[in-house]
Amino acid sequence: MKILIVDDQRSARQVLRDLLAGLEGIELGEASSLEEACSLIQSMEPDLLLVDIRLSHRATDRGGLDLLRWVEQKGLAIPAVVVTCSTELHEIREAMRLGAKDYVLKDELCPEMLLPIVQGLREKMVMAGEVRRLREQVDSTWGLRALVGSSPQMQRVRRLIERVAGSDAAVLIRGETGTGKELVARALHNLSPRRDQPFLAVNCSALPGTLIESLIFGHMKGAFTGADRRVRGHFEVAGEGTVLLDEIAEMPGELQAKLLRVLEDRRFRPLGAESELLLRARVLAATNVDLEQRMHEGRFREDLFFRLNVVSIVLPPLAERGGDLIELLAAFAAELPRKLTFTTDAVEWLRLRRWPGNVRELRNLVERLNLLAEHDEISASALDELVEQDSSRTAREVEKIVQAILTLPTHTGSKLDLIERAVLHHAIETSAGNKSAAARMVGVDRRALDRRLRRLTDGTPPPGDENDEDGSDPV
Repeated sequence: MKILIVDDQRSARQVLRDLLAGLEGIELGEASSLEEACSLIQSMEPDLLLVDIRLSHRATDRGGLDLLRWVEQKGLAIPAVVVTCSTELHEIREAMRLGAKDYVLKDELCPEMLLPIVQGLREKMVMAGEVRRLREQVDSTWGLRALVGSSPQMQRVRRLIERVAGSDAAVLIRGETGTGKELVARALHNLSPRRDQPFLAVNCSALPGTLIESLIFGHMKGAFTGADRRVRGHFEVAGEGTVLLDEIAEMPGELQAKLLRVLEDRRFRPLGAESELLLRARVLAATNVDLEQRMHEGRFREDLFFRLNVVSIVLPPLAERGGDLIELLAAFAAELPRKLTFTTDAVEWLRLRRWPGNVRELRNLVERLNLLAEHDEISASALDELVEQDSSRTAREVEKIVQAILTLPTHTGSKLDLIERAVLHHAIETSAGNKSAAARMVGVDRRALDRRLRRLTDGTPPPGDENDEDGSDPV
């Protein structure tokens, strides 16, 4: 801790030096005038000022107050303690108004008076530094810096987050599995005025409907079998924070209706409760499926979709943001003990992968390299060796499927066409008719998928969205 003593009397400065000598980790500086103090503040950058109100023998001198005023005008957050002979209350009040944290009269100056003040201010300074460090760590882990990548797609995502984070609008976050939807939700929370309140996430596909309802709304004792105590739900626990409803497409229909009413009325009722509670939290939702297709099938409420989809943030798959690969590799490697680097051929090897698990899969691969790679410099041959076991396992599974198909009766027609037709149609059905997503799943580009479908169907239109000619995902 750096302390600057500002007093025109050398003997007074020496007394303060002697009093502070018993403190560890203290660096002291001295100034005898306003001008000298201003110069030292700029070069020394002190953490604390010990200032006398009068910096000369003149009774009208108020140099200490002028110094505090100068510090305030410069916007310097330097706490000050007034150490003075003046007993004029209006001068002491003016010093406090200008930012002084405390004062000590020179006639009462002793270790018991001064040291607790200095120690208390040092503890506050250490605590403030720790808060700043934790805040930076949170921003790095859950803020915009966690969304690594400078591709145009990711720049658009970050700009949209910055624009809507401060509002209370509902946001629907869309993207394939592993693209970072929860990172976006946490960034929205940490850039908002709600950042000091809780952030809670609910996976709507992980539990049965009754348990999800209890998890979100809470329940009273005796509300159902096994409810032996009152449990607060996420909407209540979050307070004025943020609740993310992840995998919202998997929410049961009855619960969708209840959620819609809660979002419209901003009130909810715990299971078994007689009265309602006010919903103060912001509600975000995320999904990796095509909600429009779910609505068309009658599996998702259209009114709930429009209530949740005030703003839509769509995360691109890793296959469409190959330019971010090097940045992602560097970011993931920096989190691990070993200093991994990647050769040019290794980066190219990684670019050619399909990454069905997206960014999450890439992170897992880097963590595996940290544990299993023999050398810190990762080459394409090292990657080939590392994934050999996975490739061998995949080859054995494919061999089993091939053997089963070859045993089918010959009257089924071309078995090659049978295999290809089944794979393509299953991929399209799994992708809810989105042929761009189906092409990525199969491992071909969009045009190749269309050509194969036309050949197999003998000229009839391929299944899926007939207007999806540009290869873009439906929004």
